[in-house]
Amino acid sequence: MVAVLLLVSLVMIRDLTPGARGAWSAPCFFLGTGFMLIETKGITELALVYGSTWVVVGAVIAGILTMAFLANLVVIRFGVPRPVLVYGLLRLSLLAGMFLSTADLSAVPAWVARLFLTALLTLPAFFSGFAFSTELKRSSSVAVALSSNLFGAMLGGFLEYNSMYFGFRPLYLLALAMYLLAFVTSLGGMRRAAAASPA
Repeated sequence: MVAVLLLVSLVMIRDLTPGARGAWSAPCFFLGTGFMLIETKGITELALVYGSTWVVVGAVIAGILTMAFLANLVVIRFGVPRPVLVYGLLRLSLLAGMFLSTADLSAVPAWVARLFLTALLTLPAFFSGFAFSTELKRSSSVAVALSSNLFGAMLGGFLEYNSMYFGFRPLYLLALAMYLLAFVTSLGGMRRAAAASPA
């Protein structure tokens, strides 16, 4: 069923995207996949400190929206950082979440632990916001970038089902792999654009 849903969605996106039939953005696709993995694992991990209620979903979404807002402010004020820096910090933030999210915070007040974990688990969204802004700015069609990103988010949601077999820790590795692919395909796109531009 998952394969059928992905195939139908892919055909519809590639054939029905306004003004860009058949166009595709691989970096935006992988960024969407990584983003959804961040969101789903964040909801699960924060359930350990908030409890499995609507508060968990609200905390994750609020954290991600705050990080996206801050990333946009930085882009507006200072411009988009270099991709190597953005993806490097993105990977570091994921590794920090992987190793620090299970740290013993019983010695600090509960509200401090909750604030720390919420910021830690949503921090990758801050750096991925820079990456997506770069791709959106470089894309010849906003519709292509957004549709590719949305399809990637669908795949990320489906990949989250692996947690039922492997556990939630491997979701970090999946997210790292997706962002690595986004970086590689982004560099490839920049090189092709530079080669095609007139000297």
